Amino acid sequence: MFLVLAIAAVCLTPPVPGPVIAGYAPTGTFSGHWGVDFAAPMGESVAAPVGGRITFAGSVAGMRTITIEPVPGYKVSVSYLSAIEVSTGDNVSRGTSIGRAGSPHGAPGVHMSVRVVDRYVDPAGLLGCTETDITRALRLVTPPQPRPRRRLVDLS
Repeated sequence: MFLVLAIAAVCLTPPVPGPVIAGYAPTGTFSGHWGVDFAAPMGESVAAPVGGRITFAGSVAGMRTITIEPVPGYKVSVSYLSAIEVSTGDNVSRGTSIGRAGSPHGAPGVHMSVRVVDRYVDPAGLLGCTETDITRALRLVTPPQPRPRRRLVDLS
């Protein structure tokens, strides 16, 4: 399970090709910015940053949001969408169009957040791959240590 979770955590792609315009800056319990915002023209196609099951596709506090769960306990949400193109329960692959860019915090684009076991983490450090590369995930795992070998002693 850990290896699958590590692969999913390592391999996120940006939902749109634009640059990050607002970084992760949480403050307090509910205030601050708990994800990253990407610039994108209003209405641009938004791609799934990871493959998995859609656990939510709807509106939260007036914002259209999609949440994808690649493995239990790991959720990637994309919000401030102008349109949603998937439904709760759908399975999507990385890169599948899931919606259209909206306007997070007054600028055209999308917002992406990541939760691991219900704790938000900075998505910026998890971006950068275009396909699952197990060697990147394996670097997160401490390699097994060699055990000392016993030498046979000839007592004759």
